[in-house]
Amino acid sequence: MKHWIGNLLVLTFVILMTVYSAFSWTPVPVKDDHNVFMPGSQPGTVGNFDTPDKCDNCHGGYNIAVEPAYNWRGSMMAQAARDPMWLACLTTALQDSIWAVGNPNAGDLCIRCHSPTGWLEGRSDPTNTAALRTTDFDGVQCDFCHRMIDPFAELRQPSVPEETDTTAISMAEETYQRDISALLNIVHFNGTPYLDSATNLPTYYGDGNLPNYIENTGGQFFVDPGNAKSGPFTDAAARHQMDYSRYHKSETFCGTCHDVSNPILASVLLGVDVPETQAAASYFHVERTFSEFLLGAYGSGGTETAIPGVPWADKCQDCHMRDVTGKGCNKKGAPTRTDLPLHDLTGGNQWIPRILSSADPNGPFYDPYNYAILSGQKYQGAQIDVTGISNYGQALWDGAERALQQLQMAATLSVVTEDGTSVNIRITNNAAHKLISGFPEGRRMFLNVRFYDATDNLIGEINPYEPLLTTLDANGNEVYVSGGKLTETHERLVWEAKMSSLDLTGEEKTFHFALATDRYKDNRIPPKGFDTTQMFERLVQPRWHGADAPDYFTAEEYAGGYDDVTVAKPDGTAYWYGTLYYQTTSKEYVEFLRDEINGVGGTLSSPTPSGEPEAYIVQTNLFFANLKGWGNAIWDLWLHNGGAEPVVMTQVGEVPQPPPGHYPPPDTPQNLVATGGKRSITLSWDPVLVEGVEVTGYNVYYSQSGKYTFIGSTSETTYKERRLTPSQTYCYAVTAYNIWPDSTTLESDYSNEACASPR
Repeated sequence: MKHWIGNLLVLTFVILMTVYSAFSWTPVPVKDDHNVFMPGSQPGTVGNFDTPDKCDNCHGGYNIAVEPAYNWRGSMMAQAARDPMWLACLTTALQDSIWAVGNPNAGDLCIRCHSPTGWLEGRSDPTNTAALRTTDFDGVQCDFCHRMIDPFAELRQPSVPEETDTTAISMAEETYQRDISALLNIVHFNGTPYLDSATNLPTYYGDGNLPNYIENTGGQFFVDPGNAKSGPFTDAAARHQMDYSRYHKSETFCGTCHDVSNPILASVLLGVDVPETQAAASYFHVERTFSEFLLGAYGSGGTETAIPGVPWADKCQDCHMRDVTGKGCNKKGAPTRTDLPLHDLTGGNQWIPRILSSADPNGPFYDPYNYAILSGQKYQGAQIDVTGISNYGQALWDGAERALQQLQMAATLSVVTEDGTSVNIRITNNAAHKLISGFPEGRRMFLNVRFYDATDNLIGEINPYEPLLTTLDANGNEVYVSGGKLTETHERLVWEAKMSSLDLTGEEKTFHFALATDRYKDNRIPPKGFDTTQMFERLVQPRWHGADAPDYFTAEEYAGGYDDVTVAKPDGTAYWYGTLYYQTTSKEYVEFLRDEINGVGGTLSSPTPSGEPEAYIVQTNLFFANLKGWGNAIWDLWLHNGGAEPVVMTQVGEVPQPPPGHYPPPDTPQNLVATGGKRSITLSWDPVLVEGVEVTGYNVYYSQSGKYTFIGSTSETTYKERRLTPSQTYCYAVTAYNIWPDSTTLESDYSNEACASPR
């Protein structure tokens, strides 16, 4: 046995020496790298985390209408570390980091928010994900979120209404004392205390204004080293230790990972300890969703919304965890709430959840082609944790549907003025942040306008999109033929953020977000009530062709949260219509990822700024052995899954009638009624006829505060759902669908909403 162990140790040493000798760069342990250090809990300091499977014991089950588990698993929060786009982006960012500073530690910033438990348990180094274990790929998971603490506890979350009963006041005080105790043990990189014990505020808090350290964005999370679960209620019937948390009721909770800057560029280019001394919003923009929210009417006190089911919003949770009626767990004694946060958590990404859904061999949308790519069978060095999504294909598909509904609520198109030569169209942002928001990974929103003459001929088009066309080679692989691209005939009608890296790569426009030192273009529509006096310090001011453009929107547009655009009508226009589209990612961005990973991008120079001899090393350096296939894999996924085809958000104008041979959609079902029974609810509605014959069938949905989740189909005008929780309120809507002789399937709009409670 000793001889075997000795040989194993020698073999391990040889392997490690072989790997490290293959590096042309010098590895720097992440924990010793000041360039990526940020305030907060550090790896190895908060113990281990419970897995989501453990939480499912009480928070899962049949009731997908409200219970957290099902909805969370269908969200991109749960799949943040299984996202193939993220893995391709990470691979590129690691190479960029080596190119710029001589090590791949920029990837630590990516992993800390996409796999926070893997990061906190010390498995983010090396940054190539090789040390992450299966449960680390559960992304932003239950125990992580419910153990987060308020790093500015002394401020007592002033935007959250104060407690009024003595029990709540006492519980809030206990949590405050716990938070302060934990914060006093946190230190900066140099060992100095994070918290000033005299004020109980961060050492670099300053006067409470930017650029001082006034918020813990950029992935700077603080976690309770104990095992209690924190939440927003004082009366939870928990079978585990729980703490009441004002922090979980605030927008600052979500801001932790949704205002991102690049600390490496800050440390290297600015030459100071910026991550410890300055708020992330003040340097090297990557994304600014939280800042956008804070400067709008929603984040500065709250306001009415145009989002169905959300009459008022003053925090992120109002739209992304909207209130529903029900119980948060499946145990006896759990209270029924009317303000239960639905763990929907969806944004605008409906493309990736569908791809992940198809990798569930047990799911209804299984696609062996996608599974071969994602399971690592097709490309060496490109694989996700497919076991973690097994049996969750339906949940992921439902998450994608909710994301699509979120997009359809996000904007309104209307006509301001129109005459014979032009039309002025208003695009209203219904969201509480910019439209669109988030990382600039090729995502964009654009307006397509089509003009027709009196004989229904198309005589002009603004921003046409050519659908993707592929073919299969002799081995059954997707091959690009044409399309999948937008022709920008009107750049102002394409809303997006494009980054710039003139100071590093020499690119006026770049997709290298890890090397981005500025924005080339940012004409995304601000939320209503946008504060233009603070937008420069948070780096959220409009940009146009590499220059600040504060006057891009008028004062009225900033106040109202809209963008008015005028388009000319071609001669002979009889009618027109406009369609607002959202696209998760573009052909250009996926090509960029493919080429950068495969070493043919041509955007990085050799020799490199860090002194490394070669810029493109993913295909030759052993550090990338488990990632080098993502260039080809992401391109293949893009080809096989419609090229991330744009989805319709909303329309305006006179939409042409279907040409002869096309079929009308069914009418909307009327008079839906819900009746409670013993652990059941029975639905009934009026039949829908098409050309004198009843439609093929009806789809039944949970209605979740303005969003809908599919639960079943029937050919009858009644539907009974069983095994429900007594006294809990369930709400429903139905649609009619018809399958025509050529297999065309068309579905109606949603019916009225009907609610009932089982007994």
